[in-house]
Amino acid sequence: MDFVLFTSLLSLAFVGAVTPGPNNLMIMTSSAAFGWRRSLQHLWGIAIGFGFMNAVVTLGLGQVVQQLPELLVAVKIVGAAWLLWLAYQFIRPRPASRDGASNGGRPLRFHEAALFQWVNPKGWTFALAVASGYVGLLPSHWSRAAVVGLVFVVMALLCAGLWMLAGEALHRYLNGPQSSRVFSLIMAGVIAVTAVVIVLS
Repeated sequence: MDFVLFTSLLSLAFVGAVTPGPNNLMIMTSSAAFGWRRSLQHLWGIAIGFGFMNAVVTLGLGQVVQQLPELLVAVKIVGAAWLLWLAYQFIRPRPASRDGASNGGRPLRFHEAALFQWVNPKGWTFALAVASGYVGLLPSHWSRAAVVGLVFVVMALLCAGLWMLAGEALHRYLNGPQSSRVFSLIMAGVIAVTAVVIVLS
């Protein structure tokens, strides 16, 4: 293994996992609305889904996508549409749940969070950068894909976990329906702006 490239990969994975993006905004929102325990499936879905996607792109899917740039356009459109739908879910009226959590609703399940990685433009940006920039990490395609996948799983767990804890801190202040509603509107606006930026970028 090239340890210089490995150190660089760790830095890139950390930057990709800790900076604001759809995954981190959604896990923070989920934790703020439902608490960190109910958001654990969402967190694991992000980590496993993001790591698996990076491994598959490293194995060769990245070369296919780079040869067909219209696929990235489709990813942008689908990802932005999904985010707009998510933003709508936060602003539409819902009856209050029995435990008063975020006016009803539920956190994302494991498979939903994992599948979202395939339409997450930020995730594709980092996956393609790794696939093309870290060919010399290991001579074996399979070993390189395994290392890349594992690195992104661990970084996603750590960094998205920090965003989840930030959401949990907010959760303690969301005691009444009014505060929960205001928070939902703010997060819906942030997510909608993210969708617009994705389309325009």
